[in-house]
Amino acid sequence: MVKRLFLVILMVLTLTVMTYAQGSALKSTTQGGGAIPTGKVAIIDSRAFGEGIGEMKKQLDKLEADFQPRFKDLEGLQQQLVNLDDEIKKEKNPSIQQQKADKAQIVKRDFERKREDFQQDYQKRSEVALGPLRDKVLKFLESYAASRDIVVVFDLAPAAQAGLVFLNPGTNITEDFIKEYNRQSSAGAPPEPANK
Repeated sequence: MVKRLFLVILMVLTLTVMTYAQGSALKSTTQGGGAIPTGKVAIIDSRAFGEGIGEMKKQLDKLEADFQPRFKDLEGLQQQLVNLDDEIKKEKNPSIQQQKADKAQIVKRDFERKREDFQQDYQKRSEVALGPLRDKVLKFLESYAASRDIVVVFDLAPAAQAGLVFLNPGTNITEDFIKEYNRQSSAGAPPEPANK
């Protein structure tokens, strides 16, 4: 359960970074002039990158291992707050109840401070660890799309949150993209053009 929650935090941060990067890529391509390109539209689910792309999984596992002690400390403080809240509700003596409430306030401040520090440190470290990799994945996505006559790639994660109504499964390139990226990453070669 801890690993699952940690992965959710990691993927949210990764998706945030990926979304900003895709916005930058979109700006750079819209500044060009000329004829409107014709081609395919595809969908990719960047949420699968954390488990599917070998390099990213390795970096995320390392981040998880590095931050696991602090995450467990936060979980312990959160559990301590829950226990103190239960004790306060059960306590009949007002002076003891106030003492426990004061202690809970101290633990809550400690929890909030450590949580904020954790988030800031994690975000900085993940940008250092994942930033260059994110750029590499986006660059590979550009060449992957170009070699397959794909002119637009939408990320499924934000599209689903925005209320995506229909998706033809044939437009989802996630699995093939990850397979090609991993193959290229281990071989160091550019993507092969798709057979037409």
